[in-house]
Amino acid sequence: MSRHGKKRVGLAAGATLFALVTCELAARATFPAPPDPTRQPQIKYRFDPEIRYIPLPNQRGWIDDGFVTTNSLGFRGPDPASPKPPGRFRVVAIGDSVTFGFGVNDQDTFCAQTEQLLRSKKPGVDLDVVNIAVPGYDTRQEVALLGRNVSRLEPNLVLVGLYSNDIPDSLEDGEGGTTVAAASGDPGRVLQMNPVPSSWWSIQLRKSRATYTIGRALRRFAKQGEWGMSRFTMELDILEGRNTAQLDSAWDRVEKQLGQLRELAVAHGFSVGVVVLPPREQVVGLYSHARYQDRVRSIAEPLGFFVIDPLPVLAASQERKDRLFVPYDRNHPSGAGHRLIAQAIVDDLNRNGRVNVQARVARQEELR
Repeated sequence: MSRHGKKRVGLAAGATLFALVTCELAARATFPAPPDPTRQPQIKYRFDPEIRYIPLPNQRGWIDDGFVTTNSLGFRGPDPASPKPPGRFRVVAIGDSVTFGFGVNDQDTFCAQTEQLLRSKKPGVDLDVVNIAVPGYDTRQEVALLGRNVSRLEPNLVLVGLYSNDIPDSLEDGEGGTTVAAASGDPGRVLQMNPVPSSWWSIQLRKSRATYTIGRALRRFAKQGEWGMSRFTMELDILEGRNTAQLDSAWDRVEKQLGQLRELAVAHGFSVGVVVLPPREQVVGLYSHARYQDRVRSIAEPLGFFVIDPLPVLAASQERKDRLFVPYDRNHPSGAGHRLIAQAIVDDLNRNGRVNVQARVARQEELR
């Protein structure tokens, strides 16, 4: 190659490198760093023939950028006192990865922050909040897990963290989830999260914010990953107010599962509240006419459950809405988002006098 040709190639290579560096710097100035799913150790689970899987006890590890500890029962956070001390008001939260606190540290989940806020507002009341949510669970699994532990935990109040993907998941019983691959296995088999990037090249590409954001945009355009799942289509149907036979079947199944929770509540004398957790789209102002919250209310209230809707608090926040969720995640709130959900919960509990140990027997008779 002639000297002139080499110079042209060199100039082209330099211009290309300059453009790539400029693009990467612009992406870093505009977009947050993606969560790191390669942190070790990863939280592990055990196969369970009835509810597919349960977290292993006594762990310290990571889920993306959230540091997680599990207690001797396999639940998130410290061991709850057992037997429950006399006079203690205990809230037990059931739910999926949103309630569990996917991607945030132990102290940042809305369960942990609800306990802190309640203690500060009711300094004379002995209370705790126990988080038994598990990533990827649907309502059936959540109620089954509560049933196994209800006598040990002795809740006064159970909060159901209901998220929009719980509706389509009721038809799949967790098979379409995004967390633990546990379609089959032997009892006691140890399971991990779905595979994370492991090759050197995959990890390096993830470190490029420009490559990562462009790749996500292309996958969404091509309806790959989450955007290609049937559950995502059903969630959009919910938010856009479309009625389909499949969606009606899913709502019916959720209603039956909540009916099973009501039977458990009657038998053990606890009250139930449903926290309707909104997806990012609603928080940023899309789907303002969605009937999601109304539909949940129409199912929960006839069962004697009260409903807490954190959407108004989240939507009214002066904080940037994208900072209320884990980066690049439409499902999982950040620590700031969890704080606002906790605020909505505590405001409702205080406003309606729901933190009351003496009301247990009266509530049992009311549910009957």
